[in-house]
Formats: sequence, structure tokens, C-alpha cells
Amino acid sequence: MPKIILHKGAIAAALLTAMAFARADWALPTGATADLGEGTASMGCSDLSVNGGTLALGAGGALVAARDVSTSAGSSLALNGGRLELAGQWAPTGPVSLGGGQVLRAASPGCLLAGPAGPLPLGGAAAPVPVPALSPWALALLTPVVLALARRRRRTPAQQP
Repeated sequence: MPKIILHKGAIAAALLTAMAFARADWALPTGATADLGEGTASMGCSDLSVNGGTLALGAGGALVAARDVSTSAGSSLALNGGRLELAGQWAPTGPVSLGGGQVLRAASPGCLLAGPAGPLPLGGAAAPVPVPALSPWALALLTPVVLALARRRRRTPAQQP
């Protein structure tokens, strides 16, 4: 049986391509309830949509590393002294109760900021700021090129005798 040897760059490109499609957003549909209490949950740069459901945090509780967060009519988001940290867009169209908590835009691993860091108003940002990004296919095609360039050795000019 022939032995197949893969170059490290090919393996890295394959893994990067596979990761580009992996996503696990969190949606709370009508009737769903999530109460994090005083705990902390990391979203891993995924979107949170409260679509008619209820999400509650307790004092000291936190929902961190979210990308885009939205609420819809008929939903409920109660921070109750907790904090919600997101890197992307804040689009609350449903009721949001701060109760001493706060909504912050903060960077997290893998999530680019879509505006200035810091506290966000309950009514959402004045205007969304688009985040420049490459499509997964462009990134997959660009990765081997970058790896090949990084592997190249610098050529030194020929030395004069």
C-alpha cells in the first residue's frame, strides 16, 4: 500500500477551509427561555437572536464573545445586573431591560469589532458599520499562496570576489 505524505501547508489549508463553514448561532424562538443566572457563557463569535423567547442574566452573570445580537418583537432580554458583550451589530427591536446591567461592544478571539468599543445604547447603534471580510472561498484560495510565500527562502545577492 503506498504511503501518502501531505505537506503541512496542505493540511493547514484544508483545516482552515473546513473551519470557515463551522458556525453555531444561538436562537431563542417563541416560548423558549434561557436563564443564565450569575453564570458566564461564551458564544465563540456566534450570533444571538432572541426571536420571541426570553433570555435573562443575573447579577454578575455575563454572555460574552457574541458577534451580532438581535431581539425581535415579543421577545425579552433582561440583563438584571449582568453584561452582554458583542463584537458586531446590536439590533434590539424587542424590549431590553438593563436592571443595572450593560451592553458592551468588546473584541473577542476571532471576532472583529464592528464599531467603537464600549457601552452601547439600548436603542442600538446609529448606523451599522460593515466589517470587511473575505469569503470562505477567497480565504481558502489565498491560504496556500500565503503559505508558499512564507516558505520561500530569501535570496541573497551573489557575493563579489
